[in-house]
Amino acid sequence: PPMTSSIFSTYSTGENRVTASLLAVLRSLSLDRIERLLGAMLEQSEFQLVQFQNQPAKGGTVPDAMILSSCRLLVETKTERNQVKATQIQGHLKQLEDGKESTQALLVLTPDETVPKAISTIDDERIAWSTFSALDQAIDELLADGREVISDREAFLLRELQTMLLNEGLTGSKKGVLVVPARKAWREYLNYHAYVC
Repeated sequence: PPMTSSIFSTYSTGENRVTASLLAVLRSLSLDRIERLLGAMLEQSEFQLVQFQNQPAKGGTVPDAMILSSCRLLVETKTERNQVKATQIQGHLKQLEDGKESTQALLVLTPDETVPKAISTIDDERIAWSTFSALDQAIDELLADGREVISDREAFLLRELQTMLLNEGLTGSKKGVLVVPARKAWREYLNYHAYVC
């Protein structure tokens, strides 16, 4: 059963609390899982924070290995719908202009069901918008993936993060509709709150 209280940040402002909790979980995960979750939110399946390469050949000498990281990812979190402001997004994008990173992005994470108008009016490929529902789904997919070896601690933290997002009302849709077909299914739905086909 889901826990009613969260083990995460005690910031009083919702945005700060949610962002700090998300970062606390990401910081506690393995690099592969961090990249997978961020990649899901950025809609970049090949997203890499760090690149490992054996014997990179670029001219004269060949070192045995290279570890390369050149990424700046800004995160703007909104815990209320329709709160993204174009001026704030443009200000964040200006912070990326002075960087020399090969990967630069602004991830805007909101509970909105559709792309916020402030984002759709700005034509900049560095902006990535995602929802808490997408994060929740990415966590479910990660935990269900039989190819991933996830420690009990990581699974616990990810489930707790999902519980916090649920308790904050950040997942799901305010316009949620359930369509129950067939007259025989109605009784089953009333008894179990589910439709099984």
